[in-house]
Amino acid sequence: MFGNSWHIGRIFGIPLRVHISWFLVFALVAWQGRSYFPYVLPQFPSWEYWTMGIVAALLLFASVLVHELGHCLVALRYRIPIAQITLFIFGGMAQIRREAPTPKAEFLIAIAGPIVSVGVGVGFWLFAALPGAPPEMTAVSEHLRNINLMLAIFNLVPGYPLDGGRVLRAALWAWSKNFHKATRQAARAGQGFAVLLMLVGAWDLVAGLAIGGVWFLLIGAFLYTAAHNTHRQVAFQESVTGLRVGDVMTSEVVVLEAGMTLDEAVDNYFLRFGYGGFPVVHNGRLVGMLTLKELKTIPRSQWGTLTVGEVMAPHSLQAEIHPDEPITAAMERMFHDDRSRLVVRDGDKVRGLVTRSGIARFLDLRQR
Repeated sequence: MFGNSWHIGRIFGIPLRVHISWFLVFALVAWQGRSYFPYVLPQFPSWEYWTMGIVAALLLFASVLVHELGHCLVALRYRIPIAQITLFIFGGMAQIRREAPTPKAEFLIAIAGPIVSVGVGVGFWLFAALPGAPPEMTAVSEHLRNINLMLAIFNLVPGYPLDGGRVLRAALWAWSKNFHKATRQAARAGQGFAVLLMLVGAWDLVAGLAIGGVWFLLIGAFLYTAAHNTHRQVAFQESVTGLRVGDVMTSEVVVLEAGMTLDEAVDNYFLRFGYGGFPVVHNGRLVGMLTLKELKTIPRSQWGTLTVGEVMAPHSLQAEIHPDEPITAAMERMFHDDRSRLVVRDGDKVRGLVTRSGIARFLDLRQR
Protein backbone atom coordinates (compact mmCIF):
# COMPACT_ATOMS: atom_id res chain seq x y z
CA MET A 1 0.00 0.00 0.00
CA PHE A 2 2.79 2.44 0.87
CA GLY A 3 5.15 1.43 -1.93
CA ASN A 4 5.32 4.86 -3.60
CA SER A 5 6.55 6.78 -0.59
CA TRP A 6 9.65 8.77 0.27
CA HIS A 7 11.73 8.86 3.41
CA ILE A 8 11.97 12.52 4.47
CA GLY A 9 13.68 12.20 7.85
CA ARG A 10 13.37 10.96 11.41
CA ILE A 11 11.67 12.35 14.48
CA PHE A 12 12.42 10.89 17.92
CA GLY A 13 14.30 8.19 15.98
CA ILE A 14 11.15 7.14 14.06
CA PRO A 15 11.44 7.10 10.23
CA LEU A 16 9.00 9.52 8.59
CA ARG A 17 7.68 8.83 5.10
CA VAL A 18 5.32 10.69 2.78
CA HIS A 19 3.21 8.71 0.32
CA ILE A 20 2.60 10.12 -3.14
CA SER A 21 -1.15 10.33 -2.41
CA TRP A 22 -0.52 12.89 0.33
CA PHE A 23 0.30 15.52 -2.31
CA LEU A 24 -3.30 15.23 -3.52
CA VAL A 25 -4.49 16.17 -0.03
CA PHE A 26 -2.02 19.05 0.05
CA ALA A 27 -3.38 20.36 -3.26
CA LEU A 28 -7.01 19.93 -2.14
CA VAL A 29 -6.48 21.79 1.15
CA ALA A 30 -4.62 24.60 -0.62
CA TRP A 31 -7.37 24.80 -3.29
CA GLN A 32 -10.10 24.72 -0.63
CA GLY A 33 -8.41 27.71 1.00
CA ARG A 34 -8.92 29.61 -2.26
CA SER A 35 -12.69 29.24 -1.75
CA TYR A 36 -12.86 29.27 2.09
CA PHE A 37 -10.75 32.30 2.96
CA PRO A 38 -12.57 34.77 0.64
CA TYR A 39 -15.72 33.89 2.61
CA VAL A 40 -14.18 34.87 5.98
CA LEU A 41 -11.85 37.59 4.64
CA PRO A 42 -13.49 39.33 1.67
CA GLN A 43 -11.68 41.87 -0.49
CA PHE A 44 -8.16 40.44 -0.05
CA PRO A 45 -5.88 39.88 -3.07
CA SER A 46 -6.16 36.46 -4.72
CA TRP A 47 -2.49 35.61 -4.06
CA GLU A 48 -3.08 36.01 -0.29
CA TYR A 49 -5.88 33.42 -0.38
CA TRP A 50 -3.54 30.99 -2.15
CA THR A 51 -0.79 31.73 0.38
CA MET A 52 -3.14 31.10 3.30
CA GLY A 53 -4.28 27.85 1.67
CA ILE A 54 -0.70 26.61 1.29
CA VAL A 55 0.14 27.60 4.88
CA ALA A 56 -2.99 25.77 6.08
CA ALA A 57 -1.94 22.64 4.13
CA LEU A 58 1.53 22.69 5.69
CA LEU A 59 0.07 23.14 9.17
CA LEU A 60 -2.33 20.27 8.53
CA PHE A 61 0.73 18.14 7.65
CA ALA A 62 2.26 19.09 11.02
CA SER A 63 -1.04 18.46 12.85
CA VAL A 64 -1.41 14.92 11.45
CA LEU A 65 2.25 14.20 12.21
CA VAL A 66 1.84 15.32 15.84
CA HIS A 67 -1.32 13.16 16.11
CA GLU A 68 0.63 10.08 15.00
CA LEU A 69 3.52 10.96 17.29
CA GLY A 70 1.06 10.89 20.19
CA HIS A 71 0.39 7.21 19.42
CA CYS A 72 4.09 6.46 18.94
CA LEU A 73 5.40 8.06 22.12
CA VAL A 74 2.92 6.14 24.28
CA ALA A 75 3.76 2.91 22.42
CA LEU A 76 7.47 3.51 23.01
CA ARG A 77 6.72 3.95 26.70
CA TYR A 78 5.52 0.33 26.64
CA ARG A 79 8.69 -0.67 24.73
CA ILE A 80 6.75 -1.36 21.55
CA PRO A 81 8.98 -0.61 18.53
CA ILE A 82 7.73 1.72 15.78
CA ALA A 83 8.64 0.85 12.20
CA GLN A 84 7.71 4.20 10.67
CA ILE A 85 5.10 6.94 10.32
CA THR A 86 3.59 7.35 6.86
CA LEU A 87 1.48 10.33 5.79
CA PHE A 88 -0.93 9.49 2.97
CA ILE A 89 -4.23 10.53 1.41
CA PHE A 90 -6.40 9.62 4.42
CA GLY A 91 -4.13 11.14 7.05
CA GLY A 92 -1.33 9.30 8.78
CA MET A 93 -0.47 5.81 9.95
CA ALA A 94 2.00 4.81 12.64
CA GLN A 95 3.24 1.30 11.89
CA ILE A 96 3.51 -0.26 15.34
CA ARG A 97 5.38 -3.57 15.20
CA ARG A 98 3.60 -5.35 18.05
CA GLU A 99 0.18 -5.29 19.63
CA ALA A 100 -0.23 -3.66 23.02
CA PRO A 101 0.54 -6.00 25.95
CA THR A 102 -2.60 -5.12 27.97
CA PRO A 103 -6.02 -3.50 27.46
CA LYS A 104 -4.82 -0.47 29.42
CA ALA A 105 -1.83 -0.02 27.10
CA GLU A 106 -4.09 -0.43 24.05
CA PHE A 107 -6.46 2.24 25.39
CA LEU A 108 -3.68 4.72 26.17
CA ILE A 109 -1.96 4.25 22.81
CA ALA A 110 -5.26 4.67 20.95
CA ILE A 111 -6.59 7.67 22.87
CA ALA A 112 -3.29 9.58 22.69
CA GLY A 113 -3.86 10.62 19.07
CA PRO A 114 -7.31 12.24 19.52
CA ILE A 115 -6.14 13.91 22.75
CA VAL A 116 -3.22 15.44 20.86
CA SER A 117 -5.56 16.60 18.06
CA VAL A 118 -7.84 18.28 20.60
CA GLY A 119 -4.79 19.93 22.17
CA VAL A 120 -3.61 21.17 18.77
CA GLY A 121 -7.11 22.47 18.03
CA VAL A 122 -7.18 24.36 21.33
CA GLY A 123 -3.74 25.76 20.51
CA PHE A 124 -5.00 27.15 17.20
CA TRP A 125 -8.07 28.55 18.99
CA LEU A 126 -5.76 30.44 21.37
CA PHE A 127 -3.75 31.80 18.43
CA ALA A 128 -6.96 32.98 16.80
CA ALA A 129 -8.00 34.74 20.02
CA LEU A 130 -4.74 36.66 20.45
CA PRO A 131 -5.50 40.38 20.68
CA GLY A 132 -4.12 42.35 17.78
CA ALA A 133 -3.37 39.25 15.68
CA PRO A 134 -3.31 39.84 11.90
CA PRO A 135 -6.61 38.80 10.26
CA GLU A 136 -4.78 36.31 8.01
CA MET A 137 -3.30 34.56 11.05
CA THR A 138 -6.70 34.50 12.78
CA ALA A 139 -8.41 33.02 9.70
CA VAL A 140 -5.81 30.26 9.23
CA SER A 141 -5.82 29.44 12.96
CA GLU A 142 -9.63 29.17 13.06
CA HIS A 143 -9.55 26.95 9.96
CA LEU A 144 -6.95 24.61 11.51
CA ARG A 145 -8.82 24.65 14.83
CA ASN A 146 -11.95 23.37 13.08
CA ILE A 147 -10.04 20.73 11.07
CA ASN A 148 -8.21 19.33 14.12
CA LEU A 149 -11.35 19.14 16.24
CA MET A 150 -13.21 17.39 13.40
CA LEU A 151 -10.31 14.95 13.00
CA ALA A 152 -10.42 14.17 16.73
CA ILE A 153 -14.19 13.55 16.63
CA PHE A 154 -13.98 11.43 13.46
CA ASN A 155 -11.13 9.32 14.87
CA LEU A 156 -13.14 8.61 18.02
CA VAL A 157 -15.86 6.77 16.06
CA PRO A 158 -15.89 3.27 17.66
CA GLY A 159 -14.94 1.25 14.59
CA TYR A 160 -11.57 -0.39 13.90
CA PRO A 161 -9.06 0.71 12.53
CA LEU A 162 -9.99 4.21 13.73
CA ASP A 163 -8.65 5.26 17.14
CA GLY A 164 -12.14 4.93 18.57
CA GLY A 165 -12.22 1.35 17.30
CA ARG A 166 -9.02 0.62 19.17
CA VAL A 167 -10.52 2.18 22.30
CA LEU A 168 -13.53 -0.11 21.78
CA ARG A 169 -11.21 -3.10 21.35
CA ALA A 170 -9.42 -2.21 24.60
CA ALA A 171 -12.76 -2.11 26.46
CA LEU A 172 -13.96 -5.40 24.93
CA TRP A 173 -10.58 -7.00 25.63
CA ALA A 174 -10.70 -5.93 29.27
CA TRP A 175 -14.26 -7.25 29.59
CA SER A 176 -13.89 -10.57 27.72
CA LYS A 177 -10.18 -11.26 28.48
CA ASN A 178 -9.96 -12.37 24.83
CA PHE A 179 -7.86 -10.18 22.51
CA HIS A 180 -8.85 -11.97 19.30
CA LYS A 181 -12.57 -11.85 20.08
CA ALA A 182 -12.33 -8.15 20.94
CA THR A 183 -10.50 -7.43 17.68
CA ARG A 184 -13.13 -9.28 15.63
CA GLN A 185 -15.95 -7.32 17.25
CA ALA A 186 -14.18 -3.97 16.82
CA ALA A 187 -13.45 -4.82 13.16
CA ARG A 188 -17.13 -5.62 12.54
CA ALA A 189 -18.04 -2.25 14.02
CA GLY A 190 -15.50 -0.66 11.69
CA GLN A 191 -17.03 -2.40 8.69
CA GLY A 192 -20.49 -1.18 9.72
CA PHE A 193 -19.28 2.41 9.98
CA ALA A 194 -17.50 2.10 6.62
CA VAL A 195 -20.72 0.92 4.94
CA LEU A 196 -22.56 3.88 6.49
CA LEU A 197 -19.93 6.28 5.09
CA MET A 198 -20.27 4.76 1.62
CA LEU A 199 -24.07 5.10 1.77
CA VAL A 200 -23.67 8.78 2.68
CA GLY A 201 -21.27 9.16 -0.24
CA ALA A 202 -23.74 7.54 -2.64
CA TRP A 203 -26.49 9.85 -1.37
CA ASP A 204 -24.25 12.89 -1.91
CA LEU A 205 -23.54 11.78 -5.47
CA VAL A 206 -27.27 11.47 -6.19
CA ALA A 207 -27.80 14.91 -4.65
CA GLY A 208 -25.16 16.41 -6.93
CA LEU A 209 -22.44 16.84 -4.30
CA ALA A 210 -19.80 15.07 -6.37
CA ILE A 211 -16.62 15.96 -4.43
CA GLY A 212 -18.06 15.16 -1.00
CA GLY A 213 -19.69 11.99 -2.31
CA VAL A 214 -16.50 10.63 -3.88
CA TRP A 215 -14.53 11.50 -0.73
CA PHE A 216 -16.95 9.62 1.55
CA LEU A 217 -16.92 6.63 -0.82
CA LEU A 218 -13.12 6.51 -0.86
CA ILE A 219 -12.77 6.81 2.92
CA GLY A 220 -15.51 4.22 3.46
CA ALA A 221 -13.87 1.78 1.05
CA PHE A 222 -10.48 2.24 2.72
CA LEU A 223 -11.89 1.68 6.23
CA TYR A 224 -13.90 -1.35 5.10
CA THR A 225 -10.84 -2.94 3.49
CA ALA A 226 -8.67 -2.24 6.54
CA ALA A 227 -11.29 -3.70 8.91
CA HIS A 228 -11.75 -6.75 6.64
CA ASN A 229 -8.00 -7.39 6.52
CA THR A 230 -7.85 -7.11 10.32
CA HIS A 231 -10.62 -9.70 10.57
CA ARG A 232 -8.64 -12.06 8.34
CA GLN A 233 -5.46 -11.43 10.28
CA VAL A 234 -7.20 -12.38 13.54
CA ALA A 235 -8.49 -15.59 11.97
CA PHE A 236 -4.92 -16.41 10.93
CA GLN A 237 -3.52 -15.63 14.38
CA GLU A 238 -6.12 -17.90 15.95
CA SER A 239 -5.18 -20.69 13.54
CA VAL A 240 -1.56 -20.62 14.73
CA THR A 241 -2.33 -20.16 18.43
CA GLY A 242 -0.53 -22.85 20.43
CA LEU A 243 1.83 -23.78 17.59
CA ARG A 244 5.51 -23.87 18.52
CA VAL A 245 8.50 -23.50 16.24
CA GLY A 246 9.35 -27.14 16.91
CA ASP A 247 5.99 -28.18 15.42
CA VAL A 248 6.73 -26.54 12.08
CA MET A 249 10.51 -26.72 11.66
CA THR A 250 12.40 -29.00 9.30
CA SER A 251 14.50 -31.29 11.49
CA GLU A 252 16.69 -32.68 8.69
CA VAL A 253 19.21 -29.88 8.23
CA VAL A 254 21.60 -29.84 5.28
CA VAL A 255 24.63 -27.62 5.94
CA LEU A 256 27.40 -26.07 3.84
CA GLU A 257 31.07 -26.01 4.77
CA ALA A 258 32.50 -22.50 4.93
CA GLY A 259 35.52 -23.51 2.86
CA MET A 260 33.69 -24.83 -0.22
CA THR A 261 33.44 -22.62 -3.31
CA LEU A 262 30.20 -21.04 -4.46
CA ASP A 263 30.28 -23.28 -7.56
CA GLU A 264 30.30 -26.36 -5.33
CA ALA A 265 27.53 -24.97 -3.16
CA VAL A 266 25.29 -24.19 -6.15
CA ASP A 267 25.90 -27.43 -8.06
CA ASN A 268 25.84 -29.87 -5.13
CA TYR A 269 23.32 -28.19 -2.81
CA PHE A 270 21.17 -25.39 -4.22
CA LEU A 271 20.39 -27.19 -7.50
CA ARG A 272 20.27 -30.66 -5.94
CA PHE A 273 17.99 -29.92 -2.99
CA GLY A 274 16.11 -26.92 -4.36
CA TYR A 275 16.31 -24.99 -1.07
CA GLY A 276 16.59 -21.23 -0.92
CA GLY A 277 19.34 -21.23 1.70
CA PHE A 278 21.59 -23.34 3.93
CA PRO A 279 23.27 -22.92 7.33
CA VAL A 280 27.04 -22.65 7.09
CA VAL A 281 29.40 -24.46 9.51
CA HIS A 282 33.14 -24.32 10.15
CA ASN A 283 34.80 -27.06 12.20
CA GLY A 284 31.33 -28.20 13.24
CA ARG A 285 30.35 -24.75 14.54
CA LEU A 286 27.49 -22.72 13.07
CA VAL A 287 28.97 -19.53 11.55
CA GLY A 288 26.38 -18.14 9.16
CA MET A 289 23.73 -18.59 6.48
CA LEU A 290 24.04 -18.56 2.69
CA THR A 291 20.86 -17.86 0.73
CA LEU A 292 19.98 -16.99 -2.85
CA LYS A 293 19.87 -13.37 -1.72
CA GLU A 294 23.64 -13.36 -1.10
CA LEU A 295 24.39 -15.44 -4.22
CA LYS A 296 22.61 -12.97 -6.49
CA THR A 297 25.00 -10.21 -5.44
CA ILE A 298 28.07 -12.13 -6.72
CA PRO A 299 28.95 -12.22 -10.46
CA ARG A 300 28.83 -15.74 -11.92
CA SER A 301 32.48 -15.43 -12.97
CA GLN A 302 33.58 -15.30 -9.30
CA TRP A 303 31.73 -18.41 -8.10
CA GLY A 304 34.74 -20.62 -8.75
CA THR A 305 37.09 -18.57 -6.56
CA LEU A 306 34.97 -17.17 -3.73
CA THR A 307 34.12 -19.45 -0.80
CA VAL A 308 30.84 -19.79 1.05
CA GLY A 309 32.44 -18.29 4.17
CA GLU A 310 33.39 -15.13 2.28
CA VAL A 311 29.88 -14.49 0.97
CA MET A 312 27.57 -15.82 3.69
CA ALA A 313 25.63 -13.64 6.12
CA PRO A 314 27.42 -14.07 9.49
CA HIS A 315 25.42 -15.79 12.19
CA SER A 316 23.76 -13.68 14.88
CA LEU A 317 21.33 -14.30 17.71
CA GLN A 318 18.60 -12.68 15.60
CA ALA A 319 19.03 -15.49 13.05
CA GLU A 320 18.13 -18.24 15.52
CA ILE A 321 15.13 -19.18 17.61
CA HIS A 322 14.31 -21.76 20.30
CA PRO A 323 12.01 -24.68 19.37
CA ASP A 324 9.61 -23.87 22.23
CA GLU A 325 8.92 -20.30 21.08
CA PRO A 326 5.53 -19.64 19.42
CA ILE A 327 5.48 -19.75 15.65
CA THR A 328 4.21 -16.15 15.63
CA ALA A 329 7.53 -15.07 17.17
CA ALA A 330 9.43 -16.69 14.30
CA MET A 331 7.16 -15.04 11.71
CA GLU A 332 7.53 -11.64 13.35
CA ARG A 333 11.32 -11.93 13.45
CA MET A 334 11.55 -13.02 9.81
CA PHE A 335 9.31 -10.14 8.73
CA HIS A 336 11.13 -7.58 10.89
CA ASP A 337 14.64 -8.61 9.75
CA ASP A 338 13.64 -9.54 6.18
CA ARG A 339 14.80 -13.15 6.60
CA SER A 340 13.43 -16.18 4.79
CA ARG A 341 14.59 -18.72 7.41
CA LEU A 342 15.79 -19.06 10.99
CA VAL A 343 18.02 -21.66 12.62
CA VAL A 344 16.20 -23.55 15.37
CA ARG A 345 18.67 -23.94 18.20
CA ASP A 346 18.47 -25.41 21.69
CA GLY A 347 21.62 -24.43 23.56
CA ASP A 348 24.60 -25.36 21.39
CA LYS A 349 22.65 -27.91 19.35
CA VAL A 350 21.00 -27.08 16.03
CA ARG A 351 17.57 -28.73 16.00
CA GLY A 352 16.35 -27.65 12.59
CA LEU A 353 15.28 -24.83 10.31
CA VAL A 354 12.05 -22.87 10.13
CA THR A 355 11.27 -21.09 6.86
CA ARG A 356 8.52 -18.87 5.51
CA SER A 357 7.64 -21.38 2.81
CA GLY A 358 7.64 -24.22 5.35
CA ILE A 359 5.20 -22.35 7.60
CA ALA A 360 2.94 -21.63 4.62
CA ARG A 361 2.93 -25.31 3.55
CA PHE A 362 2.24 -26.47 7.12
CA LEU A 363 -0.74 -24.15 7.51
CA ASP A 364 -2.08 -25.05 4.06
CA LEU A 365 -2.00 -28.77 4.89
CA ARG A 366 -3.51 -28.12 8.31
CA GLN A 367 -6.53 -26.34 6.83
CA ARG A 368 -7.33 -29.12 4.35
